[in-house]
Amino acid sequence: MNYKVTVAYDGTNFHGWAKQRDYRTVQQTIEEILQKIFKQKVIIAGSGRTDAYVHANAQVFSFKIKHSTLSCKNLLSALNALAPEDITFKRVSEVDDDFHARFSAKSKTYRYVISKEKNIFKRNHELQYDNDLNIALIKKTFPFFVGEHDFKSFSTSDNEDTIRKINYIKLLKKDNEIIIEVNGSGFLRNMVRIIVASIIDVNEGKKDWNDISNLINNPKKGSAISKAKGCGLYLHEVKY
Repeated sequence: MNYKVTVAYDGTNFHGWAKQRDYRTVQQTIEEILQKIFKQKVIIAGSGRTDAYVHANAQVFSFKIKHSTLSCKNLLSALNALAPEDITFKRVSEVDDDFHARFSAKSKTYRYVISKEKNIFKRNHELQYDNDLNIALIKKTFPFFVGEHDFKSFSTSDNEDTIRKINYIKLLKKDNEIIIEVNGSGFLRNMVRIIVASIIDVNEGKKDWNDISNLINNPKKGSAISKAKGCGLYLHEVKY
């Protein structure tokens, strides 16, 4: 049996998604819950890895077990009954045997939240930014990233294949928040955070159009340097 599960989590007290020795991670926590439910070891595959302090509105993972008498509705209830306060399971469905949360994904959407309001109760869930935001200038950076490019400059990934396609970047406004939404076929490690940091650098006059163009046309690991804080980033949606 192959299951697809959608989960939301507050990444504040997690050291990212992927299992790590001596650190609390989302994957490890979920696998421990599933082991309690099914009384056997369960390995899950996430749609992608989120870093430390990064959140998810709708992360997707899949897993297989030989047999289960639980309905999807009852499995969802059991997951939430055992979940810690910073994880909530949203949907469970049984899927075809060839479904894989990562490899079957068609696109992913990330959102980065920036606020000009200093609020200690939101400090772990947004980038609280003191400078003025030139919205028109910020929007002019978006077309540089859209399309298929080698994003090695905007990543700390060790992947040999660093070509990715960004379908769109757009800016949303909500009360005192500015949200940068990025949709693409897939993302490298820290890619969205480095892109957002580069956009902020343009806003502050630390980079210009030529710098962005050069980083894309002359790919070199980590050469964009700046990386926005993890607390403002959310894995918002995964489409299949």
